[in-house]
Amino acid sequence: MTARSVSVARFWALLSRYANALVGGLIVLAGLVFLAALMFGWIDVLPYHSQVAEPSDAREPTAAPNVVELTPEKLAASGLHVTTVEQRLLSKTRDVPGEITYDASRRVPLNAPVEGLVLQVLVEPAQEVQKGRPLAVLSCPEIGIARDLVEKRKADLALARREENRAVDVARHVDELLVLLQQKPKLPEVDTALKERMLGEYREKIIGEYSRLLFAERVSESSLTLEGGPLATRQIEQRKAEREQAGARFTGACESARFNAVQDRERASAEAERAERLLSVAQQALNNLLGPWAAVEEISDPERLNELKLLAPIDGRVVERQAVQNARIDTGAALFVIANTSQMWVSAEIHERDWKSLELARQGDHLDIRVPALNGEMLHAKIRWIGSQVEAVKRSVPIVAELGNDDGRLKPGMFVWAVIPLEKPHEALVVPRGAITRHENQPFVFIPDGERRFRRVDVRLGIETTDQIELLAGLNAGDAVVDQGSFFLKSELLLEREE
Repeated sequence: MTARSVSVARFWALLSRYANALVGGLIVLAGLVFLAALMFGWIDVLPYHSQVAEPSDAREPTAAPNVVELTPEKLAASGLHVTTVEQRLLSKTRDVPGEITYDASRRVPLNAPVEGLVLQVLVEPAQEVQKGRPLAVLSCPEIGIARDLVEKRKADLALARREENRAVDVARHVDELLVLLQQKPKLPEVDTALKERMLGEYREKIIGEYSRLLFAERVSESSLTLEGGPLATRQIEQRKAEREQAGARFTGACESARFNAVQDRERASAEAERAERLLSVAQQALNNLLGPWAAVEEISDPERLNELKLLAPIDGRVVERQAVQNARIDTGAALFVIANTSQMWVSAEIHERDWKSLELARQGDHLDIRVPALNGEMLHAKIRWIGSQVEAVKRSVPIVAELGNDDGRLKPGMFVWAVIPLEKPHEALVVPRGAITRHENQPFVFIPDGERRFRRVDVRLGIETTDQIELLAGLNAGDAVVDQGSFFLKSELLLEREE
């Protein structure tokens, strides 16, 4: 036998010895574990029929207790509250996410109407302001040019009005003069009657022709004293002709004066109306530059014609202020945002699966809003409007409701849940959510059952809202039920069952 064969045989002999020792050790260990199990009662080797039988008079297991009786101390510490089952209108709802926003009609941004310079900033951020309070003073050359044009138009209108008044007086005095001349007064009498009357150029035209007419009449009358003869007859006829010509010229002068006086009056009136229109246009142009929230001031100081004073458009708070003193601003630059937060908007979106609820919601209806930031407090809003167009990406329809905020607790950007009704309300028995307790998926309530005793009553539930649950079976309207402290009673009940 070779040396290599001896080594292999020796190796297998050693391996067999170690294996036998290991198996023996495992058998001993198993025996020890079995003996320990018997000693400590972990296993029972007796046959089933040899076990100790229960006494023949043993009672059947009793049902788990459904009544909890509290000691006076536990009752005082439990904080229980009892309410009654009510019957009221209830409908299935769905909570959709929403956001508190500003009321668009109560948030007013103020921008620079024209290019200029900020001379003064008169308010601070978050400051409360009243409507009409000055916010800032600006200097804008374009405003000065517009104010200068307004002043010029005012002066033009004043001149036109004076000219109109003069034309009206002249026309009236011309009529009075023509009436007077029909009585054939003497020239001194005419001068006396019209001494304080304004006639303008018509005085010379009418009085001159009237004087020639009187002269022609006197000459014609004096020719009647001439003796007969060819020469005398020719002079008489000539003087009659001159008289008739003078009368015709006088009549023409009167008619022309009456017509021209009326025309002058109408022309002056038209010029005054045009001057008034030009002033209105200039004033509107100035107002457009000033904007609706700028002070319209009568500034006579030429050095202040460029000044523009911005006023608060509403009662509210300065929620944004970009205006900086001595800073240059461009047309349309944002300066302030004034907002009144006594009323806020709630904006939510109704998606396709709930579009049927849009048939139930109408403008003016109430909408329940739950605010997580206020510990889930439920607020009541009024629907302002419902969108008529579906948003292409989100496939939703917006709904906006208005919410009172006199106490200022609601802030823009707050997250809320809008409770959207999904069906028409129906009569239902309801209890507060705190009255319902569950164990092993079975809902139940506790009702008073004597002094310091409360009994469990299983119920069947229907619609669940954010604060109420419908009862389909188990209780009747008017039944008393525990709505605060139910968990305490449940704990006591389970403890009694374990005991």
